[in-house]
Amino acid sequence: MEHIGRYKNNQKTFYITTLGCPKNTADSMHMQKSLLTEGLRLADSPENSDFHLVNTCTFIQSANEETIETILEAGNIKRNKKNKLIVVGCFAERYGEIIGKELPEVDYYWGTKNFKEAGNLIKKSFPNEFHLSRLEDSKLKETFNTKPYTFVKISDGCNRDCHFCIIPKIRGKFRDTPEEDIIQDCKEALVRGAKEICLVSQDSVFYGKSNELLYNLIQKITDLPGLELLRFLYLYPDKKTLKLLDVFKTNPKIVPYLESPLQHVSENLLKAMNRTGSYTFFKDLFLKAREIPGLEIRTSFILGYPGETSKDVDEIIRFVTDLKPEKLALFSFSPQEGTVAYNLKDVISDKEIAKRVNLVRNVHLELLKEIHQKRIGKIYNCIVDEISEGTIIARRFQDAPEIDEVVYLESDLALKPGDIGSVKIESFSEYDMDGVWISE
Repeated sequence: MEHIGRYKNNQKTFYITTLGCPKNTADSMHMQKSLLTEGLRLADSPENSDFHLVNTCTFIQSANEETIETILEAGNIKRNKKNKLIVVGCFAERYGEIIGKELPEVDYYWGTKNFKEAGNLIKKSFPNEFHLSRLEDSKLKETFNTKPYTFVKISDGCNRDCHFCIIPKIRGKFRDTPEEDIIQDCKEALVRGAKEICLVSQDSVFYGKSNELLYNLIQKITDLPGLELLRFLYLYPDKKTLKLLDVFKTNPKIVPYLESPLQHVSENLLKAMNRTGSYTFFKDLFLKAREIPGLEIRTSFILGYPGETSKDVDEIIRFVTDLKPEKLALFSFSPQEGTVAYNLKDVISDKEIAKRVNLVRNVHLELLKEIHQKRIGKIYNCIVDEISEGTIIARRFQDAPEIDEVVYLESDLALKPGDIGSVKIESFSEYDMDGVWISE
């Protein structure tokens, strides 16, 4: 969960609670800009806000549960503080009727569109609460919440139709964000002080439905003044991603990082999920990625899909042991109403799914110990993300913000967020590391 906000006590304020993935974070940033433009100011907490917006997730059952819990918590705050509660995003798109009937604490809701119009929507819905003047663009930088990185969405929706995934029903078919809008989002982030742009979407490699258009976009972004790092998230593991790795090799601003969710490696399960690929192709993809010096890999698997056998799980374990991806997300299959997989037979019990998830996780944790040991004494390029209560939190170029490991540095350094330099790794915990700042 991410919170965006800063309090100014003499004006109407807002606070955005963002659930789910970086794509939602990108949408929240658009809402933030729109609300600031309409004259609201950022609050430092839901309690101190006049408008509390919850940007929701509904990808799997646990996301639904977290969303409902967050809305109910926000409702408790509302009862004490008398602020307005607004629910937006994927859960609102999917369950808007339920919100309207069963969650009376919600004052207003909308789905997965109009994030850029958030300020105007709220202004029209609460005219008596909204006697504010619009903020000039030149003043936005002074009030905008800034981090050393920004998530920029390059498309929305998806055409893949994976049988377990509800996203196409919520977000619709794949559609590109206009190139000029992407470039403008990047420019604005860089002006506000961001050093790293993370490109996100449901299917980033499908941008433009053409390799050439994607490559041209990459070049235009990396030519922007102030950009230090460019990162891709959500690269579907197909031939387009295989070819994109050649661009990784030639463009020095693209970080050494491949994030490509496989979801499974058994051909039987991939076919059942309506996904392309195979154990052999995925191995070739990851081996090509390994040709890039220092590159690290993040992937994900779904365990317990109907019909999955112990042999299929063994294939995942063999793949993880063989290819050694540094970052691994594991999901228990969660049947989503409205998907093909929702009505499948051969359902596996929750207890057995949890057993399989733990089995794969334990294998990866043992591998991660070996990976960490090899990092000790090595020097990595790092960026400072934040300084919190005297602790300096940095991140290697091989780690994505808000997702992967961080490096904790000694607290007496004269550093600030956005600083880039060399860090020597000295120790590690299960995931994160401790290091020594060497130089800029």
